[in-house]
Amino acid sequence: MAYRLSQKKKQLLVAIHVIAVASWIGGTLGMLLLGLYLKSAVNGEQLAYTLSSMEVIDENLLKYPALLTLLTGILLSVWTQWGLVKHYWVTIKLGLTIVTIMIGILFLDNWTASLADMISEMGFATLQNETFQTTWLSIIITASFNLLCLLLMVFITYFKPFGKIKRRQIKPERN
Repeated sequence: MAYRLSQKKKQLLVAIHVIAVASWIGGTLGMLLLGLYLKSAVNGEQLAYTLSSMEVIDENLLKYPALLTLLTGILLSVWTQWGLVKHYWVTIKLGLTIVTIMIGILFLDNWTASLADMISEMGFATLQNETFQTTWLSIIITASFNLLCLLLMVFITYFKPFGKIKRRQIKPERN
């Protein structure tokens, strides 16, 4: 028999999971709003500190809450009746969580770092740079997509759609 959480331990783990998810959603929304604000900077200093704020959010309200969400979600799945691959809604959430984290690691982090480099080199003139425009738009689209995925996962949690994953029975061969 697999390990099962007591009610108190489950409640504690759920609370940690919900706090991590709320932090992740807040960080994603903050990144999106600061990203939109970035384009309306009136001088190089404002541009630099807005991007600096985005980097702080990326480091503290995206990475750690995302990883904590993944960890607590896996533990809740494995240590409760839901299982990791027994229900479609759990598997969908796991997939979306991994995709969202990978997008952040592979793209968002690099994009904010490249914008920071551009701003330190070119200052306020960065706003007129075509590479800045393309990277900025990529950040906005990706942050919007990530926010949409996170909100979708919240709805999936409450509605638990699609039911159980049906196991295929392997039929013995007849000779």
